[in-house]
Amino acid sequence: MSGQVFSAGVPIPLPASGITLTSSGELYLARSQDPGFLETLAKFSVVAYKRGRTLIVRLTSDYASLPADIKSGLRIVTMDEVYNAPAGFKVSEASRPEVRALLAKVSGVQLKNYAETLVYAGKRSAAQLDLKNGSGNKLAMDAVAGFFKGLGLKVERNCYKVRKFDKECNIIGSRAGASPGSRIILVIGHMDSVGYENAGADDNASGAAGVLEMARVLAGYNSDHAFVFVAANGEENGIIGGYACAEELRKNGLMSRLAWVINMDMISWNKDGVVELETNKEYLEHAEWVSALATTYTTLKPHIATPAWGSDHVPFLEAGIPTYLSIEHWEAHNPCYHKACDTLDVLSWGYASEIVKLNLAVVAGKAGLTPIDIKLGER
Repeated sequence: MSGQVFSAGVPIPLPASGITLTSSGELYLARSQDPGFLETLAKFSVVAYKRGRTLIVRLTSDYASLPADIKSGLRIVTMDEVYNAPAGFKVSEASRPEVRALLAKVSGVQLKNYAETLVYAGKRSAAQLDLKNGSGNKLAMDAVAGFFKGLGLKVERNCYKVRKFDKECNIIGSRAGASPGSRIILVIGHMDSVGYENAGADDNASGAAGVLEMARVLAGYNSDHAFVFVAANGEENGIIGGYACAEELRKNGLMSRLAWVINMDMISWNKDGVVELETNKEYLEHAEWVSALATTYTTLKPHIATPAWGSDHVPFLEAGIPTYLSIEHWEAHNPCYHKACDTLDVLSWGYASEIVKLNLAVVAGKAGLTPIDIKLGER
């Protein structure tokens, strides 16, 4: 008989170690799964719960004695925050032909082309902006700006840090809705990497390519919502770009107009067809609705995870905006995560296309979309 604890009335499987989560003692969410971080963390903790992206530990050393990088990668959690399981399919969605027509426009070839441009820019870590002119990070920023411009979007550079050779910026492409006060749907994915040459394909040229592909497909539609597409920078250095983007929206009075935020990170490594939808517990019902769309319109098998950590959905969840991350199944994730072998040749653009289709179905479910009779040339 397996032990179970309950989160919001739903049983959570416990790890084989037999450790039982109780209401006493402090549990910590690991906010990084970088291999080096996990290796160090293991010296000071034991695993209390692990499933998918959700890793909860109990410390074996005093928190005050931990290295600074380990402290910054931990957050105290309570049992009722923790959930990671296949979707419960509490809601259903009927198929709509106009949505299927929208999703049919997604191109795996185009996704790969976008990703190739970013990967072959070179080393894309934000730190490269301190090392030379024309770094891979700078080339990636310029490429994304060019793609957005070609799609007829208003292009802005949300620059938040001055580096030695170039500013570190998010690249934002936006378009207005039906009225000046239209609600906004924001789609985000980071374009930086940990910095290996011609790598960072899955993490996260794939997610940034997903943002570009959604922008390309939606360019053929009028909408009652405004759209903001963000290729974030500095995610690998603590979600710096994501927080800067949220602050810019807040400063400009736009945060209150955000209806929904969609994040894509690592969407192109597939072993089992599972997509993890990560959010916070207050948005579990939203995640169940997204899961229903996955079943109706894609071949994906949705799992839901809480709490959120480690990517550009976090700043928006902290601001109280319904937000989720779409990411490959972490129990079968890319073995080249944060390594030089994270290259294009082993990725699945069919799987990535399914995730993009899911996120477009979400947009279609939230925004009134009407096809317009124009054709934008594919890049």
